[in-house]
Amino acid sequence: MHYVRLLRPPNVVKAPSSSRPDQKSGSSSLGLVLTITTDLGESFLWPDSPVGLAVELLIETVERQCDGEGGDDAESDSDGNEDEVEKPLPKETVKTNVFKLPLAAPSQAPAAKAGKPGKPPKAVVGSSDALSWNGGMRVLKLEAKLPKEAESLLCSSPSSSSSSTGKNLKRRICIRTADKSLSATHIQHLTKPKSAGNGDEGGLIMPLWVDVPATADEAFPHVALRQLLLHDEVLKMDSATPEACVEVEEEIGESIARHVWDAGLVAVTFLADTCLGQSTSRKRPREEDGDNKADTTTPISLPDALRSILLHQPKQAKDKTLRVLEVGSGVGILGIGLAAIVQEAGRRSTATTDDDNAMFLLTDLPEAEEHARANIARSGLSSLEYENLDWEDGRQGHFGPAVAGKGDDAGTVWDLVVLSDCTYNVDMLPALVETLTALPSSTTKGTKAKKPSVLLARKPRHASEEALFSLMTEHGWTVRASSEVPLPVLDNDAQVVELYLYEKA
Repeated sequence: MHYVRLLRPPNVVKAPSSSRPDQKSGSSSLGLVLTITTDLGESFLWPDSPVGLAVELLIETVERQCDGEGGDDAESDSDGNEDEVEKPLPKETVKTNVFKLPLAAPSQAPAAKAGKPGKPPKAVVGSSDALSWNGGMRVLKLEAKLPKEAESLLCSSPSSSSSSTGKNLKRRICIRTADKSLSATHIQHLTKPKSAGNGDEGGLIMPLWVDVPATADEAFPHVALRQLLLHDEVLKMDSATPEACVEVEEEIGESIARHVWDAGLVAVTFLADTCLGQSTSRKRPREEDGDNKADTTTPISLPDALRSILLHQPKQAKDKTLRVLEVGSGVGILGIGLAAIVQEAGRRSTATTDDDNAMFLLTDLPEAEEHARANIARSGLSSLEYENLDWEDGRQGHFGPAVAGKGDDAGTVWDLVVLSDCTYNVDMLPALVETLTALPSSTTKGTKAKKPSVLLARKPRHASEEALFSLMTEHGWTVRASSEVPLPVLDNDAQVVELYLYEKA
């Protein structure tokens, strides 16, 4: 899969003022410098045919309307005295104004060489205002023109304003493919990718959102947003119910750290399909290879195994709390996504577990803490927490109070540990496996101590990562269930994300 990325925050390009009083000044625009690349940035999108791009500006405004007809603020009583009549509070409706911004080459583009006219970015047939990303590109610079109405709304509705209900009004730009069928925006795009051979080879590109500053003098933030809708296209959501959505921020720029990666994103979609959809068993990775990767002796599908852990908490155990630990969380896409999925499953009454009796703890190195905590706050979920965890400490059994259990939770253990995209650094694999092994075991009277189940999602990248499986086996971990999800990659070799559910007595 590929991702639209900004290489630097957007900037406002002011329109030059006209020297003639009878001429109106032009519109301002947003200057954008972007690329389209894989999750680790190791390769750029090289499509067989141009991929058109579109930029939209979304501005939420509040419309207020009073019930009944207007009238005088005061009326007379029987004695002729005027008493003020209290007016009902106006009803508020949040309206989303969407502007599709015309795109053009930067106005400050370098001049063409003598005798050689410059080549503007190639337009895409059927989308006159969409510039295209072509094979061989590494960077695309463009300007998105702001219509006058959009400029007016930006000046009159600062992002810090809110409705009387406390809802903050959003002002964002979205950068996506002009062909919406190529954009990965909700779980069905990833769980049920289009089949190859239909012209686009079933590939998808992840759109990008950026918050617009409150004032023209304020710089754009250095973070961008990724969104994923959790509902299925065929599910008719109640108009009064907000769309269930996972939203996380990531850094703007070329660094591969503090970004959303493929395995975490696919794991969220797999879990959403498992808990909210009708997911059944999928092909297990290399189940016919005869190696030790997938133990297929137990006839249970990965979706069934995960549902038994996440959704089917005994109703009679009202004090039972589902406890999920994420190691190597990064920006938190997997842990936050899973928390949102469990909450949505509870809202739909498809589970006996919900946000009120669940706890999700994200852990990583200190450099990941800022974005992880910001994304937890952005989610609004009370079931989420964060704590730093270095695997070099974890392998020795040294855990913080949240991981080890504190207060009334002291001595309790985790029902499920989740991790994604944590196998690319093979030097850290021993510390990772030993940290998983050192986690506290559950003890039930009359039974053996049991480690928490571990859901591991990985995108195979190089052969050295295979050492993970032998390390897990050496430490007594076995695969209870597994699955393989194809990645929707545009005009490229087939790729997959593998998911394994490990258990250890």
